[in-house]
Formats: sequence, structure tokens, C-alpha cells
Amino acid sequence: MIPVPTVYGTPQGRSATFANAQNNQTAPALASFFVYRVSNYQLVSITNELLEATKDQAGAFVDEAKLNVDTGFRNLSNDLAASLFASGTGSRGQVGSTVTGGTPTVTITLSNSAQVTQFEVGMVLLASTTLTDGSAPSADFVTITGVNRPAGIITGVSSTATSAGLSAPWIAAGTFLYIQGDVPAGGTTNTGTALKISGLSAWLPAAAVGGTDSFWGVNRSADSRLQGVFYNGTAQPVEEALIDACSLTAQEGGQPDYCFTNFSTWAALEKSLGSKVQYVDVHHQEADIAFAGIKIHAPYGPVTVIPDRSCQAKTAYLLQMDTWKLRSLGASPHILQYGEYEGLQGLRVGNSDAIEIRLGFYGNLICNAPGFNCNVQLSV
Repeated sequence: MIPVPTVYGTPQGRSATFANAQNNQTAPALASFFVYRVSNYQLVSITNELLEATKDQAGAFVDEAKLNVDTGFRNLSNDLAASLFASGTGSRGQVGSTVTGGTPTVTITLSNSAQVTQFEVGMVLLASTTLTDGSAPSADFVTITGVNRPAGIITGVSSTATSAGLSAPWIAAGTFLYIQGDVPAGGTTNTGTALKISGLSAWLPAAAVGGTDSFWGVNRSADSRLQGVFYNGTAQPVEEALIDACSLTAQEGGQPDYCFTNFSTWAALEKSLGSKVQYVDVHHQEADIAFAGIKIHAPYGPVTVIPDRSCQAKTAYLLQMDTWKLRSLGASPHILQYGEYEGLQGLRVGNSDAIEIRLGFYGNLICNAPGFNCNVQLSV
């Protein structure tokens, strides 16, 4: 459990009249989000045949083993990156119109083709049983066999190979898609049942929360500072919407320094700025990685806009980065070790002629000042 104390209101007890100041004193308005860690796993197997075939060729073994482990890290890291933008329900996209087939070949057209980045061949997908994100998953599943990325179309094989095809949840437009194991059997309706990270869209919802809200034990309807700033810029060009959202966030005390969007929004911003566009190279402090960003000017200084394929369509997140932290046990992700901390990284597979490398992550995203950050809804 990670306690995240947040001050969302100053103490009252101020007045030009001493008696009123004394009588109207209050404590600072405090709330504490009690965030728990979630787990995520990626398993990588290396066959004993490979070990035998390369025992006299150390370089060949290292190359093959490294390929397996590196791609495992990539898959788990991609999932972690997607989760940082998500709501914690485990959904990765929605059915666009209808699912065709199901006997057993299935064709799924996504509601937004940009969501296709969240799907890979071999994934085992479940469907939400209602059109509510986080509702209970279907009993039947589809294993992805092909991905048409430009068209946003997924093909797969259904577990229901009957003349009736897939069950009803798969057919409805707006059905949410999960990876098997990312959502509990009864669904996830709040943070207490979530198996995935509570990402930016959980901390910064796109609409005001209701009076029954319970986010990590806090009812955020008490003050909008607990749920972040929301700005509807769908009627404006991207550039104007971001500038106005920066001003609104600054008005609430925030000093955003980064903005994250998807690539379509970033391209629209670049085009709208034309000759006024200012590029900036962003370098990571702990890795030899650089990103190209676009600089826009805000009341408290420049904001760097960076594209990310995991960000939702027509959405931007204005973030004051020093209010955010990814808290985890160890690196995110890392190779899991067993055997009384003896550094045992490879385990024999009981029912296969192979050894297994386990990669994992234990942690969650936290924010100590949601009100200094903004969810911006855009036209493109």
C-alpha cells in the first residue's frame, strides 16, 4: 500500500475582523489516496535443444537467448507504457461496428484504427459482457492470428467453433476488448478490483466524477482539484485548445511542463503551427534515448508536446511532471529472481524441455497533486 497525501484546500480562518477569523478556523483540506501495487508478468522460455545446439558456441547461445529475453522485455514494457495512459480496467480497444465470422475465423474492426497499436499476433482476447469499460469478461475468447494495422482490423480464431458463432458480447459495437487475465472474472468497477495500473485517464478523468466516486478510497467529488482539470477543446484547433488548457491549468495553480498526445494530434499541431513551429530534443536522464517534441508557450513557461502511440485518440494530457511518480519494487520491469535471493533467474519448466525466464513488475502510478494537471479533449 502506497499512501499519497494530497492538500487540496488551504486552512480557513482569515478575516478583516479578528472575531470572525477566530471563529471560522478550519484545518487544511487533506485527502490521502491509498494506492496498492499491481503485478504484471512476462514469461520467456528457452528450449534445452537450443542450449545443447549452442553449448560449444557461446556467442550463438547468447544471441538467441538475448533475442528471446529482449523481445519479452519489449512486450512487457509496451504493456506498461499503454497502462500509464489507461484507466486500470485492462481494456485495449473497442469493437467498431460488428464482429464477423466466429466459426472459427473472426474479423474485428476497431472503433478507432489508432487502437491497433495495442494488439499483437498471439494475444488471447476477451470481450466485455456489457458496453461498460471494466464489465465482466466473456467466457469465449479470440486468439489473434493477423493484424491489418493501416485499416485497424484484427483477425483471429474463436474458441466458439459452432454454427452460431461468437456469443452476443462480441457482436455489439462498442464492446471493450481485454487480454485474458487482465480483468477479474467479475469485472472491475473501481480501483479496489483493478488488476492493471491506474493510469492518466484514471487520475485525470474526461468528465466530472459523481457523488459516489471512490478512487483509492477518496471521493473526489468533494473538490475538482482531486480529479484534475478538464478542458473541452473539441470546437477549437489543436494549438488554441492546448494554449487555453494551459491557461486554465495555470489558473488552478498548475505549472505543466509536458504534454502527451497521440501521433495524429501531434501531426495536426505541427501543421497548424506551420512556420511558427519550434522543435525541441528531449533527452532521458537515465537512458540514451531522445525524443523530438514541439514547444508551445504557457503562462508559467514552455510546454513540450511529445507524441506517444499509447495515448488515446483526440486526447492530450498536460502534466506537471514533478507531481507524478511510477512507484515500483525494483526496476520497471525486471527479471524476477528466486531462491532466497541467490540470483536464480532461470527455472526448469516442469512440463517442457526448456528453462523459463520470468520478467515482472510490481507497482503503480501515483500523483500528489491531480489538480495541477489537465485532461484535454480535442477535435483531432
